[in-house]
Amino acid sequence: MLLEPPRGREQQRLRALLTKPPTEAARGLLGQILVAGRGRQALAVRIVETEAYLGQSDPAAHVFHGRTPRTDPLWGPPGTIYVYFVYGMHYCLNLTADRPGVPGCVLIRAAEPLPQTPLPRLSCRGPGRLCRTLGIDTRLSGSNLFASDASLTLRAGPAPMEVGVSPRVGIRLAAEEPLRFFDPESPAVSSPRFSLARGRRAAPAPRRRTPRDGS
Repeated sequence: MLLEPPRGREQQRLRALLTKPPTEAARGLLGQILVAGRGRQALAVRIVETEAYLGQSDPAAHVFHGRTPRTDPLWGPPGTIYVYFVYGMHYCLNLTADRPGVPGCVLIRAAEPLPQTPLPRLSCRGPGRLCRTLGIDTRLSGSNLFASDASLTLRAGPAPMEVGVSPRVGIRLAAEEPLRFFDPESPAVSSPRFSLARGRRAAPAPRRRTPRDGS
């Protein structure tokens, strides 16, 4: 059942995705399913927009100036959740990615509710709105997507037919790096759906297995 935590080969594939460098993980997370809550109260949304943050070599990353109590979760194993509060009003969800001990991460910028989830179509458009809709705040920081008692987990979903690529949104440092990835066909994408290379979309993404393919 989709609203349950992943098991078997499905969990192995998702864990393997998050051990890749943040750029690869950010692209690969498009189409995967975030599940918030457990049982009948769970909400499932398909990830449609991400940004990669490359760790201590990335001037835009929170860890660029070193390790702090707030950023400590980023040094956790892949799949560790890092949530921060910004502008005094919004929470932002990040998932650690890269080898254990390397503080890379992926910001989840937007998602679209699955048809069986009772949420408005654009309720997860943008990182702040996504966290507000799914009830995500800093209490989740440091927990792991794959823990047996996880209240936020990840399931496999179908990759988009195409992947758009652009610079990250709303940052001043390393602002031109092509580290934002999105599904150009999704209305839930939070910023303009243009790619680099004169607005052309990126090449089609490879098909990914879903829970129906077996686990």
